[in-house]
Amino acid sequence: MEAHGRAGRQVKRIEHKWGFGLAPVKPEVQRRRVEAARTVLATLTQGHHAALGRLDDLSTVTGLFTRAYDKKQWDWFTVCAQLGYPSYKEARRASSTLRHLRLCLRDANWQAAEEAATTLRNAGLPDRLRDFIAGAPASLDGRGFIYVLSTREAPEMLKIGYTNRDPLTRAKEINSATGVVIPWGVRGAWTVAHAHRVEADVHALLADYRVRKDREFFHLPFAEAARIIDDYVAGLAGVPQDRPRRARSS
Repeated sequence: MEAHGRAGRQVKRIEHKWGFGLAPVKPEVQRRRVEAARTVLATLTQGHHAALGRLDDLSTVTGLFTRAYDKKQWDWFTVCAQLGYPSYKEARRASSTLRHLRLCLRDANWQAAEEAATTLRNAGLPDRLRDFIAGAPASLDGRGFIYVLSTREAPEMLKIGYTNRDPLTRAKEINSATGVVIPWGVRGAWTVAHAHRVEADVHALLADYRVRKDREFFHLPFAEAARIIDDYVAGLAGVPQDRPRRARSS
């Protein structure tokens, strides 16, 4: 939004209070989402009859997981945190399978519905929904996060760091600093062991894009940064947890 100052100059006003993805969920919206999660949990643990007449609840929960991987809504990262930080693949698989389950229930295809429900149970969705309903924070099990932040006004100026706590809390702390005029939004987060060491490796891989050596700011498209981080984190899968592989920059 632009306004005119006393000298007639245009002044750009910052209207949004939260970085993109960090918007809080309104209480009445959260209540509806929790009720929908209860329906889906009952469907997975008690049987298909729990969803009869409440198929829209499956659509609501499907939408939550879609938010978590699609990253297009103002509250996407808030929802991702509430769901316990599912990975892109986990969120997309849950969204797709829930959508399929709803169609099977609608069409009374009970065998296919049970197969979809089994897939969701095996993926750990009941536990994830229980935590969502209880409002319980994600259990990190000693792991941390690599996070990427940016503003909508400068989407290619990325702040890449690590935290051993909830990245949602960390992002809010950064935005509460006195010098922050435009709030940062979370573009992505990766769960890793030894987050501090992984951060150093990621910074080394992105050295050519670093704006200043003593600051964790990098200038490049998020998609490129995400690809590099994805590849590195995927490479850690076969490395013992007490000795993460060191990255090489070229």
